[in-house]
Amino acid sequence: MSENTAVGAAILSASCNIILQVFVRILSSLSNAVIFRLITREALGVINVRLLLLYSTCHCFSREAFRRSCLSRFDKKSLEKKFNLLWMIVPTCLICSFLMRYIWLYILEEPDPDLVQNYSLGVNTVIFSVLIESLAEPIYVFSQSYHFVKLKVVMEGTMLTVRSLSMVICLSRWPDQAMYCFCFSQALSSLVYTFSFYAYFAYYLNSQQQKISPLLITSLHDIFPKFSKYFVEWEDLCLSWSFFKQTLLKQLLTEGERYLMSFFTLLSFAEQGLYDVVNNLGSLAARFILLPIEDSSYLLFTQLLTRDKKSQSLENISMALTVLGNILKMMILLGLTILMFGYSYSQLLLHLYGGTKLSAGIGLTLMRWHCLYVLLLAVNGVSEGFKFAVMNHVEIDRYNKSLVLLSVGFLTAAYCLVSVFGSSGFIIANCLNMLFRIVHSIHFIQEYFQVPKYWWWKITPHSLIVTILCVILGVTSISEVYLCCNDIYILIWHLLLGACCFFIFLWTVWYKENDLICFIYGQWKKRNTPDSKSKLS
Repeated sequence: MSENTAVGAAILSASCNIILQVFVRILSSLSNAVIFRLITREALGVINVRLLLLYSTCHCFSREAFRRSCLSRFDKKSLEKKFNLLWMIVPTCLICSFLMRYIWLYILEEPDPDLVQNYSLGVNTVIFSVLIESLAEPIYVFSQSYHFVKLKVVMEGTMLTVRSLSMVICLSRWPDQAMYCFCFSQALSSLVYTFSFYAYFAYYLNSQQQKISPLLITSLHDIFPKFSKYFVEWEDLCLSWSFFKQTLLKQLLTEGERYLMSFFTLLSFAEQGLYDVVNNLGSLAARFILLPIEDSSYLLFTQLLTRDKKSQSLENISMALTVLGNILKMMILLGLTILMFGYSYSQLLLHLYGGTKLSAGIGLTLMRWHCLYVLLLAVNGVSEGFKFAVMNHVEIDRYNKSLVLLSVGFLTAAYCLVSVFGSSGFIIANCLNMLFRIVHSIHFIQEYFQVPKYWWWKITPHSLIVTILCVILGVTSISEVYLCCNDIYILIWHLLLGACCFFIFLWTVWYKENDLICFIYGQWKKRNTPDSKSKLS
């Protein structure tokens, strides 16, 4: 495969993965909105936190290391041994799954049978679904190695759709049997996923397309393990073990909150269910608004600058500093907007999404804290993106070590804060984590550009904009108290007031942030010129 073809495939893979993630978020949010109204919060906490954590843990420990070590291009010499190594996922999955099953059934606190029935059935069903999906791993890795990119999106999207729709349909018919509905939808989606992979390749290998662009396998029989003198390559096995240790740490850090909830019972199952729903809903803004900007800015910095600072031209460094300042100011404005309006309209959003069961009490507090977290995410995403775009490998390795220590500190802080603030402590700990990372990025940027400390005042919004936002926060908070969320006609006035305040805010930004507006317009104009693909934005 040529270099251009490989790069094109990588870009297509990244684009399809983004599409898949967006689809997953939207479908999960829509299905959760329906499910939340049909089952108890305790059942939701057990299913969405405890059981899905078991699902992700078993998958991560049994397959991720093998995926990463075997994802390179297959060739005739390594084909048989790579498939043999991939089939080792199945016995690894058996060992991990039964170990996790013992922990989930006999070590972790069992839910009250009066509130959540058939917990053991749910655990066994998750183990079954993980084992079924592991049977598709050899053919999945092979397809990704040959850049069947869209196939992954279709298969995983189909599995999620089957799981979500079957869960909603079953619950709408039998709302008192939440665990049976979950077990049926989980097992069905796993069976559909595995069967679809084998059915597709059975069709593909017999189709005309195989003759035009042949693969190294001619039938499904070729993917099954072959017992010979050297079953697998020792180097591949060692690489898988190295990836396993890395995956173990990554999983503990990624799912740290859920492990704390499950192993230390810091929250009740009802609180876990509420936290999961609010966390998924609050992350939509970060996924759909902030992430595209962060990805585009990272790409821009990699084009403007190289990782060797000594080879940079002064013109590129000056331009990068200007671009970084404008993007950071834009993200601060976006984050402040989400914080100020989100504080006053969180109750309305939660009420429309899940009714009074979600909008009253701790759900509202969680969502308001999440608005502050989004502001910090907005700043950290761009500042850390710039840092990763210009760091050399030594600096990245050093930062990764400090990030591990910071993550351990986050878990410790979360444990302590939850004891004081309840479920809000998890989000407060996340805010502190982001704050420390922002401070590290600020220090790096100052050292990189050799700018004085007062440069940071240049990227803060104009004082009039901050004043207007504070006034808007006060007005909309009073409006929330008196106009939300009982009567639909009074509710409309709350929305109209928010719309008017938003337009006042936009006008103030337009009036006071001329340089930022010109920068945004210039970037948009360059993006839409015919030769924008061949020029640096």
